[in-house]
Amino acid sequence: MPIDRAARRTAALVALFFTVIAIVALRQDANWDLRNYHLYTPLAWMEGRLDRDIAVAQLQTWHNPIVDLPFALMVRAGVGGVPITAWLAIPSVLALFFGLRLLDTLMPAQRSRARTWIAGFVAITGAAVYPSTAAIFNDHIVGALMLAALYWLATSPRRRGPFVTWLPIGLLAGAAAGFKLTAATYCLGFIAAALFAGPARQLPARIGALALGGGVAALLCWGPWGWYLWQHHGNPLFPYFNQWFQSPDALPESMRDLRYLPDGALQYLNAPLRMLRRSRDFSEVVLADPRVLLGMIALAIWVWRGRARGDATAQPSAHAAQTANDANDEASIRLALRWPLLAFVLVSYVGWLAMYSIYRYLLPLELLFSMLIVGVVSVLFAKRRTRTAMLVAMVLVVAPTKHPSWGRDPFRSPMIEVSYPALPKNSVVLTSTNHPIGHALAFLPRDVPAMAIHNNFMDPQRCTRLQERVERTVATNAGPLWLLRPVRVDPPAAERMALYGLTVNGACQPLHNTLAKLELCPLARAPFAPICVKAAP
Repeated sequence: MPIDRAARRTAALVALFFTVIAIVALRQDANWDLRNYHLYTPLAWMEGRLDRDIAVAQLQTWHNPIVDLPFALMVRAGVGGVPITAWLAIPSVLALFFGLRLLDTLMPAQRSRARTWIAGFVAITGAAVYPSTAAIFNDHIVGALMLAALYWLATSPRRRGPFVTWLPIGLLAGAAAGFKLTAATYCLGFIAAALFAGPARQLPARIGALALGGGVAALLCWGPWGWYLWQHHGNPLFPYFNQWFQSPDALPESMRDLRYLPDGALQYLNAPLRMLRRSRDFSEVVLADPRVLLGMIALAIWVWRGRARGDATAQPSAHAAQTANDANDEASIRLALRWPLLAFVLVSYVGWLAMYSIYRYLLPLELLFSMLIVGVVSVLFAKRRTRTAMLVAMVLVVAPTKHPSWGRDPFRSPMIEVSYPALPKNSVVLTSTNHPIGHALAFLPRDVPAMAIHNNFMDPQRCTRLQERVERTVATNAGPLWLLRPVRVDPPAAERMALYGLTVNGACQPLHNTLAKLELCPLARAPFAPICVKAAP
């Protein structure tokens, strides 16, 4: 249909335009996670050093690196920041595109170029979407896959059979969860949506197709990494949920980040209100965003209008027949999707609150809410001042938003460059810091292992099998030991080193590193009492 093709082109243009503008404003990525593990883990796994190194990218050393492999290979090849940023921007473009297509599908009678541009601006300026654009966080990958799945669901009334609808949704959602386990809450949302998405007699087919697609995609996107973790650590989710798997390489704890979880029923209920004020309630960095609150209100209005009224409030146009068809489509879509979409949003949102409450992980819902806000305003003001109403809504949403800053650098080529001085034979590099320095260890010579004495996972006072390996290496290594550390030293690092009888012995050499200021220091060893290694009987 020509009008639909034009809408697709407009959505693609808007998604590309706003993503490019965001990239130019933000510049190349340099966030904490990139400095810590997004570069180190895929390169260390691919090059075989992950088996010898110990936890140098901290707790996050064992996050699934499969989706990061292209990025890591480009960095290893010396590719510049501009082409790498363009690669990282592809999921951002797709997430915004599918969000705009979802808007046109849910509310086709009011679609217009003006609405698409306004919705695109509201979406790109979200507190999760904007600072994560073309970043290595991979939240935009989750957003692109989940919005694509919702778009497929929204067009499902035009198809027949639950299998054709729900198998692709399972594949998309399963891939997102396989690449990034935090996406599992949205998989729960789709299970809830399937419960309300058709006749009860077809429920087994819907759930079966969803489970089949999700299982196959998760196996492909996470299975190789899960198998590696199982083979080396006895826990396919290592180090998480180790209270179940009891791997000796970690303490029997869940390792979940509990900092932002709601404290009681009131905080569950008022979370959207708390997002209105600038705070660290949902993030390490201050942020604020009204999209969740306003999006929930918009969703409630859209569901309420989905009652079997068959009403259509489209603007008069020269394409009267097309407008009538769009109005009928909109009424049928509201009838078919109001409960599945509501179930998806509520279950995904409550699951996010209960599991993480980290705002960045809410990116798919933030995108959906941006679309719903603009879309519902276009419906409510369909007969008059539509564009003015959408512009006012845009200002009301965008103005209170406070974006967190995750760290960006000017574009350079190569994007990341690290080089070491020549190290003697049998050298071992140690780290003792909570700062993100894992990226630098990816550039170590392959015959030089790296081990962490202390960070957010390793601690000599919390004994595990990995901690025992570090202790034995410090006590028995035949070659010199070196300390890689930030130029600005943190005092806890020196305290943990003293437990191993280690002291800096000589001048530290600044490391050539375009991403962080680090130095390499020679270490002296003194005898120390065993900490984790048990004496032989």
